[in-house]
Amino acid sequence: MKFHLNYTSPKFDFEIDHNQKIFLIGSCFSENIGNLLDQHKFKAYSNPSGILFNPASIHQNLVDILNLKDLSDNYILTRDGIYYSYLHHTSINAPTANKLKEKADLETQKAHTTLKESDHLIITFGTAFFYHHLTSGQVVANCHKQPQQIFEKNLLAVNELVSAYSGLIKKLQIFNPKLKIIFTVSPVKYLKDGVIENSLSKSALILSIHELIKQHKNCYYFPAYELVNDDLRDHRFYKEDLAHPNELAINYVWEKFSETCFSPKTLALNNQINKLNLALDHREISAGSQEQQKLQEFIAKQKEEIKKLYPKIEF
Repeated sequence: MKFHLNYTSPKFDFEIDHNQKIFLIGSCFSENIGNLLDQHKFKAYSNPSGILFNPASIHQNLVDILNLKDLSDNYILTRDGIYYSYLHHTSINAPTANKLKEKADLETQKAHTTLKESDHLIITFGTAFFYHHLTSGQVVANCHKQPQQIFEKNLLAVNELVSAYSGLIKKLQIFNPKLKIIFTVSPVKYLKDGVIENSLSKSALILSIHELIKQHKNCYYFPAYELVNDDLRDHRFYKEDLAHPNELAINYVWEKFSETCFSPKTLALNNQINKLNLALDHREISAGSQEQQKLQEFIAKQKEEIKKLYPKIEF
């Protein structure tokens, strides 16, 4: 039985290898790809402000990183004795407002330096719907379970998104001329918005990205959304909520991403690292046993071979 089209995305006109730095920002799908890059020992850095879903918040975060902007008290709130920021995901929190600001500002400084040194920026849009705080007018990255009536929900228009990101891309080119920007759209279905609304949102994101690619030579599109929603034709590729791709789907997209972005040499190195990771994850064997000794010898040999190819890789 056939459960997918086996669509292959066209290769980019560049290749990513382990010597390059990759900066990822956006929805939870960028976290998944970032984790896989980490597992394969790439120099990847993702989501300094936590998971961000809408393009407006991603845009704000990147502008703040470029400008080294400190977190303002105006965006800090408290819930159940914990302090959060409307510009950050809930994973960014602290027991006091000062500690939250210190934590956020340090991460912004690190992100500024990393983005300056990065070869690739991967931006993953999740939804074109966004919320802004009625009192401050600020677009929020997360509502942090605050009363719904203090926010207003809107849909980003294609022309607004294209205009905002065109300006940002120009700033990024000045900040880091070598930077290549890869846009993706998260395949996660935002069913809380509604089925029709989710389709409308994804369409706005895809249209906007393709317009940006037309206008800017350093911008590219990787079809993560299409691979899960159009290529994989079965609900077995989703988690129980029927909205989030499962591990099988994520690994499939990773394979396609590898085909699109990596050279044969990098693919071969990834295969070696996979073997090493499997050995490192192997269940405990009786200490001192012959099997344990063979496993340790294999791990040492794999590390030695990989180090010969890429001395800068750390284990």
